[in-house]
Amino acid sequence: MKTLTKILFCLVVLTTGRLFAQETFTPLVSENCVAFVHIDFSGVEIDKVKGTVQKAGEDILRSLGFDDGSFKSTARELSNELEKLDIVIRPTFDTITKDLGIREIAVIADMELIEQEIPFIVAIPWKDKTSKQLDTLRELLNMESEPVDFVKVGNFLVLPIADRWASPEEVVSEWADEMEPAPKSPIFDALKSVADAEIKLAAVLPEQLRAMARSGGMPPDMPSEVKGLLLFATQKIQWVSASISFHEILGEKPPKNADVLLTLKVTKNSDAVQLRGMLEQLIDFGVTTMRFEMERDHNMAFQPPPLFFQFIRGYLRTLLPDAEDDTLKFRLKGQGGQTVVAVAGVGTALLLPAVQAAREAARRMQCVNHLKMITLAIHNYHDVNSALPPLYSVDKNGKPLHSWRVLLLPYMEQQALYELIRHDEPWDSEYNSQFHDWVVPYYSCPTNPLCGPGEGCTYVAVAGEAFVPAVKGREGVHTFARLEDGTSNTLAVIEVREPFCWMDPTADIELEDLAQGINADGRCGSFHPGGCNIALFDGSVRFIPNTIDTEVLQSLGDCNDGKPSWHDLW
Repeated sequence: MKTLTKILFCLVVLTTGRLFAQETFTPLVSENCVAFVHIDFSGVEIDKVKGTVQKAGEDILRSLGFDDGSFKSTARELSNELEKLDIVIRPTFDTITKDLGIREIAVIADMELIEQEIPFIVAIPWKDKTSKQLDTLRELLNMESEPVDFVKVGNFLVLPIADRWASPEEVVSEWADEMEPAPKSPIFDALKSVADAEIKLAAVLPEQLRAMARSGGMPPDMPSEVKGLLLFATQKIQWVSASISFHEILGEKPPKNADVLLTLKVTKNSDAVQLRGMLEQLIDFGVTTMRFEMERDHNMAFQPPPLFFQFIRGYLRTLLPDAEDDTLKFRLKGQGGQTVVAVAGVGTALLLPAVQAAREAARRMQCVNHLKMITLAIHNYHDVNSALPPLYSVDKNGKPLHSWRVLLLPYMEQQALYELIRHDEPWDSEYNSQFHDWVVPYYSCPTNPLCGPGEGCTYVAVAGEAFVPAVKGREGVHTFARLEDGTSNTLAVIEVREPFCWMDPTADIELEDLAQGINADGRCGSFHPGGCNIALFDGSVRFIPNTIDTEVLQSLGDCNDGKPSWHDLW
């Protein structure tokens, strides 16, 4: 039931209304009920939720120390993803709430059904609904292609969720006939502990789980510290309740106990104190183990300082529950979650050098992949045309029309864009100018902060060497056979710091530009620390340091200077 799972997820994400009517589903809760989730989305405002998520995401980005460029691009990606979700969610949500009049649902797990391999059921109030509305619901859930259907139980529609059953409706029908409601179930005691939080969940530990723990039914390789905690918890915990409140995030007055995220009810006061102490010991054990494993791994590029592990231990301890009588309550410490964000920011600051290094390493690798895709496209072009692409195409008068980058589009999954361009007109004609802002992902280095609309390309070739203009009568001279120094010793593409329009046929460098070195006075270079990436005609990509000898660099750019391998020269 993948469609239903997606809809449930969307409803949970969007829920901002109060949950006060879980009693609606009392007729479906028996003494064998082990888990109950109630969702009420009658007060949902999609636009408000979008704004809240966007703001929360931006706050997190700021706390993580993102630079301005990364912050803006990531925030823009978040906004785009939210718009995509809006397109998917809003029509479905309107159908559920307006056309079908559904305002709340419940997800229920019952041991009687679990033993019949039905993990849980979804219950929807369905009083005074029409057959047409039922057909709409089936269509919404894409149930025409699903073998499972609803079961009518009193004033509810019940949908069994089971992958292995061909017709679990029969099992649910028999269960409903024999099931006795339990209005005094511990499930409802658990729900009372979360007051008016927006999302409610309650669960009790079934006797089967307690028996399994007592009989030693745990993995033999489980650490004794973890095994002891689980054994104690399964014998002492009576029920668990969880809640999520959006009030603080939305800037509204929170309900009572809205900061309580999770409550554990144990048998007596002393058990609560002991369980909290065991959790603290487990944190110490986990952090110590993590530090030991990381220090033992000598292949790690970055070893966190000792202060980092002290911070992790201290932060995790702030998440420990408060022992209150016979309960343990996990709370969101700090108004509006500001403490959590602040602590996350401090922790990231400790690792900021490593985070920045990892981020740049990822961007540099992406740059490498872009260059590999370009050289692969060059080879594919050569296979089809028995020649390398010309430096640029020309009109009948020899005037440049389009760069080699335009000619490679069909060989890098950009056939549609290639066909839109008018190849008999110059690249900057009134018609073709509309494509200047188009983003061809393989032509831009992700590290370069100067890239923008119309100027996003950072990869060039050496004009007049391996790539020559498509002058009439010379179409056949630019082939791999012309690279007398060999493909592994000839530069195909190199980075430049100043981006340009990817369609520009005059943007490539001359051999003399290589004499200026990398990241020096000339055009060649990048914003990668220490050097730039280059692609050779054999398809390999190398990182060239700023200290490379300019004669070696020029030798790479010259396709037939007769000098030995550049590895020997450098």
